[in-house]
Amino acid sequence: MVNLTTHISGLASGLDTEKLVSDMMKVNKIPLDKLQQAKILNSWKTDAYREINTKIASFRDAMQDLRLEGTFNAQKATSSSASIDVSMAGVSTQLNFTISEAVLAKPATSSSVSFDTKIGKGTDRIDPDGKEGEMLEFEINGKKITIPKTSTFDEAIAAINSKSADTNVKAANVGGSLVFTSTKVGENNPITISSFNAEGSLLKIANGSTSDSTSFPKGTFFSKGSGLEPGYVVINGTQINVSENTFTYDGVQITLKDGISAGSNVGISVSADTDKIFDKLKTFVDKYNELIKDLNDKLGESKNRNYPPLTEAQKKDMKEADIKLWEDKAKSGLLANDPTIRQFLTQLRTSMSETIQSAGINPDFNSLQKIGITTSTDYRENGKLTLDESKLKSLLTSNLTDIQKMFSNKIDTVNPNDTTVTSAVKHQNSGFGVRVYDRIADALSQLKVKAGAPGTIAINSDLGKEAKSLDDRISKLQVRVNAQEQALWVKFNAMEKALQKLNTQSSFWAQQLGQ
Repeated sequence: MVNLTTHISGLASGLDTEKLVSDMMKVNKIPLDKLQQAKILNSWKTDAYREINTKIASFRDAMQDLRLEGTFNAQKATSSSASIDVSMAGVSTQLNFTISEAVLAKPATSSSVSFDTKIGKGTDRIDPDGKEGEMLEFEINGKKITIPKTSTFDEAIAAINSKSADTNVKAANVGGSLVFTSTKVGENNPITISSFNAEGSLLKIANGSTSDSTSFPKGTFFSKGSGLEPGYVVINGTQINVSENTFTYDGVQITLKDGISAGSNVGISVSADTDKIFDKLKTFVDKYNELIKDLNDKLGESKNRNYPPLTEAQKKDMKEADIKLWEDKAKSGLLANDPTIRQFLTQLRTSMSETIQSAGINPDFNSLQKIGITTSTDYRENGKLTLDESKLKSLLTSNLTDIQKMFSNKIDTVNPNDTTVTSAVKHQNSGFGVRVYDRIADALSQLKVKAGAPGTIAINSDLGKEAKSLDDRISKLQVRVNAQEQALWVKFNAMEKALQKLNTQSSFWAQQLGQ
């Protein structure tokens, strides 16, 4: 890097040397400005390709399930009784089964003791007349609890809870009542509150309400929880014991809301969820139309050649709003007629328009048109799809297996690495979901080579390598420009020094001559 010499600005000559040097360097900096503008364009193009990558990936995410047979096996379950809720948790092998009796399971409960303290708000003090150092003491499950008498109700509860790891008990203020609850469930995790000192009444504990009627010594309160009581359900005549009232049977999640008396015979029906499948196909059409519109808009954008990228020097004299307007125009047409995008769109349309030739496909279901998905005849819509919803819904009910095959059909080829992009045979015999997914994967791969994946620093992409080359050229040219500017300043400085020396000599002789 060349270090510029100290500037001597027109002290002797009276010239504005700063401006002179700046003006003279403008021509020399033109190649550097062009390289810097090329670097900006490179960055904009990288962002533009990555934006396209994101949009195509979003379309892939919306349609990728259509290449899977399981997508068309979606099921729904219904119950003939409001006492039983059902939903699908997998795939059921039974279309109908009967629940003839059900007894609810009773989950294990926690021990709990409630005391009507009458203290009221959490900010009330347990002993308004208490003095510092005076304590209220008692035991929970054999662990001593010590509370300053000057504590508020909430502070007393906090002191109790600070020992919960030892006592396995938590306390709470529930509407002014003091409620103790075990942190563990079951009858083997009781609560025993005992050993109140003479001041125990300060918490105004009275008549512990427990889940056990056993008598204990005065001042001792005891509660124990309950263990799990299993229930059972009779399905198709077979009794099945259950520990919870929500369980899964043959891919169906069943929730017992009430008991079912013997002989009630609640019917559970499982059928194809054609609404769910329809929604996926409709989403496919909608997202496809969004994608091709976005991509065609990019291809058709006009370039504004009168608006090159602004250099940093140019931005210094402009307002932020003006810079944004300029750059919006400068970015227009970055991907106009881009061959990568245009090729993707062409091949995507081919993947969806060519009929499936596989022997396993019903000829009445070898094209999208035959299930109500057609291409717009308006050329201005660039291949937009239209959907006959009534026709598709009807065919999903009557010919679900055929539609499943037309989207998810796959074949094996000699080369296991073949895709519908690389093998004409595989393309001809594969379903539309498989074809489109492979075409998207190929496009994303090409975009990654061109500009790198979104959110990464891809120095090995084509545009990444171009950016590196531009950086190197900018760095070298900057050194040369600096050297040229340095040379100009050396000359101007030498001129100023010579004029200064001449002025000094003129003044000397003028003095000598008495002038």
